Amino acid sequence: MEHKDMLSGMENIIMKSIWRLEKTEKRITVYDIIQSLKENYEKKYSRATIRTYLTKLEKKGFIRLKWEGRYSYISSLVKEKAYQKKQLENMKEFWFDDSLSDMICAFTETISQEEAEELKDLVDKLGD
Repeated sequence: MEHKDMLSGMENIIMKSIWRLEKTEKRITVYDIIQSLKENYEKKYSRATIRTYLTKLEKKGFIRLKWEGRYSYISSLVKEKAYQKKQLENMKEFWFDDSLSDMICAFTETISQEEAEELKDLVDKLGD
């Protein structure tokens, strides 16, 4: 199933929580997501609200909800790195008229000198 590119702000936060939980949990429940949102984002939502968002994410092709008895378990269908890449492509196209150099210039205005040095090292390594 092809996923749609754009998610709402809250959908992004829920997906970030799912990807984070997948690194440590074998099976993710709605309650795991509620706890993650509370701990990591200081957001408090009811089970019903989270279920609504999960239904939307499933319809968009980002997650799978698998029912086992009274519980549903959530797993991502879209990899975090693939989503990050698509979001960066969208940002470059929309905000920077598809200009990588304009995007990089804007990006470098927001980073510290130390981060700029790290970026220079990364660029040098690309040339190798």
